[in-house]
Amino acid sequence: MKWTLLKSATCLGAAFILYYFKKRCGGPVCRCFSRLDNKLIVITGATSGIGLVVAQLLANRGASIIFTARNSDEGIVIQNYLRTATKNPKIYCKHLDLNDFASIRKFVLHVKQTCSTIDLLINNAGVFFHPPSETVDKFDVTFQTNYLGHFLLTELLLPTLAATSRVIFLSSAAHFLAKSLDVKTVATFDPEAVGSSARFQSYASSKLCLLLYSKNLALRCKERNINVYSVDPGSVETSIYRHFPFLQNPILKALQRPIRYIVVRTPFQGAQTVLHCAVSPHMSKETGLYYSDLVCKTPSNLSQNAELSKQLYDCSRLWTGLV
Repeated sequence: MKWTLLKSATCLGAAFILYYFKKRCGGPVCRCFSRLDNKLIVITGATSGIGLVVAQLLANRGASIIFTARNSDEGIVIQNYLRTATKNPKIYCKHLDLNDFASIRKFVLHVKQTCSTIDLLINNAGVFFHPPSETVDKFDVTFQTNYLGHFLLTELLLPTLAATSRVIFLSSAAHFLAKSLDVKTVATFDPEAVGSSARFQSYASSKLCLLLYSKNLALRCKERNINVYSVDPGSVETSIYRHFPFLQNPILKALQRPIRYIVVRTPFQGAQTVLHCAVSPHMSKETGLYYSDLVCKTPSNLSQNAELSKQLYDCSRLWTGLV
C-alpha cells in the first residue's frame, strides 16, 4: 500500500512539474476581450500555425477577415473551416504570393477595389531555413518572403489604412544573431549559401530588416495615428520548421519530442502577443516598439540604428519599383 501511494505521489508530482514548466514556457495569455465588430483585418499566411489561430481568435470577436494563401485550394478549405468554427461568414481567402511583386500588386488592387479602409494589417507569413533559391523578382527567397514582400504590401496598402489602425510584423529573437547588415548585398541571391550558418543568417537578417522598417514606418505614420508593432512569438511548433533538417529526420524528431513538448509553444500560445497588440486598448499609446510575452522588450542595438533604417527604406523602394 505504501509503495502504491509513493508511486502515485511521484507520478502526480512529475505531472505537476511538467505542467508547470509547460505553462511557464508557453508564456502569458492575452486577457483583453475587446470586440472587433465592423473592423476589417488583413492577415498574410493564415492557412496554418500562428496566422490561422490569430484569424480564428479575431473572427470570434466579430471582425471581417481577409487572409492570404499561396495555394488557393488550401485557402478555400481554411476559409470554410473558419466560417464554420467561428460562425462568422465575413472571412475571405485571397491568393497572394509574397515572392512575386505582380501577385502583391494584384492583391492590393483587389483590396482597394472592394474595401474602403483596413483597421489592422498583420504581416505574419514567413519561412525559415529555406533552401537557397531566387524569386521571380531576382531576390533571395527568405529575404523577399520575410521582409521585402511585406514591405511592398504594407507600402501599397498605406493609403487604405484607417486612422488609428494598427500594423503588426511577426519578428523573432533571431534578429539578435545579425551582428551587421550590408544593405547593398542583403537582398542578393547567393547560390553558394547552402550551409546551416548561411541559412540562419539569412533568416536573422530578414527579421532584422523587418524591425528596421517598422521603426521607419512608425515615424512616418505617427501623424495619422497608425500604430506599428513588432512581435516575437517565441519558438512555436508550426510548419515554419518544415525545411529544418533536425526536424525532418524522424529519429531526431522523436528524440527531441519530449523536450520540445515542454519548451516549444503551441500556435495558440505563440498567438497571444499578436492578439494583445491587435486588440488591447492600452497599445493605442505605443508605436514602433518590440514585444514579447505581452510586454515591450528591448531589441538589438542594430535594429534601432536610424541611419541604417533610412538606408534600407530607400533601397527597398528601389528594389520594389516604388521610385
